[in-house]
Amino acid sequence: MPLMKFPLHAVFAATLCLALSSCDTLQTLGKPKYQISVHVQGTNTDMPRDVIEFPYQGQQFIFKKVPEFSQRSIAAFESFPSEDGVGNGLVLKLDTHGRNQLEAVTRTHQGELLLTIVNGVPVDIIQIDQPVADGKFVVWRGVSDETVEQMGKRLAHISSVKSSGKYLDMLPSTDKEKKDARKAEIEEKKYLEEMARRAERGEDITKPPRTKEIPLE
Repeated sequence: MPLMKFPLHAVFAATLCLALSSCDTLQTLGKPKYQISVHVQGTNTDMPRDVIEFPYQGQQFIFKKVPEFSQRSIAAFESFPSEDGVGNGLVLKLDTHGRNQLEAVTRTHQGELLLTIVNGVPVDIIQIDQPVADGKFVVWRGVSDETVEQMGKRLAHISSVKSSGKYLDMLPSTDKEKKDARKAEIEEKKYLEEMARRAERGEDITKPPRTKEIPLE
């Protein structure tokens, strides 16, 4: 795995949330109903107004307040149960902008940490051990079922995007493209379910449906 997991147990989430502008605006944003941001480790030479600072395991950690990428750079995703039983994990497939940002930060910050914040709460820390060029980023823990549900309303799943010829060579980047990818995934699922129902009724699914079954729209 390109990025090493770094155990995260209890951090001072309230202090961190107060330091992030995203926490102030989250409740006022209608779309999307979740926020995800990834922050690289900062240094003592950074301006205090530009960093997030909090204690963890007897040390004082500093992360840059401006994220390397956020939910706006996610083109598709998959969720999975976390290994430690704390919420869900996520595999994020980033669009062109996010992929470039991830590759740049993992090339220039070897050995440093990346902090993932979901809805204003820090959920996961990983250590950079090599560059990541494929645009895939893993959040290993801490994502609620509600957040996964909200993401599923706006984003296609990675498996669906891979199988779609329209997005085979280029992942959706704009909000419209991401919406269209999710719509195509839903339509494909409905089609496959209808084919399964026809097969159960004993119909020959190699033939087109009867005229009355073809939607007019």
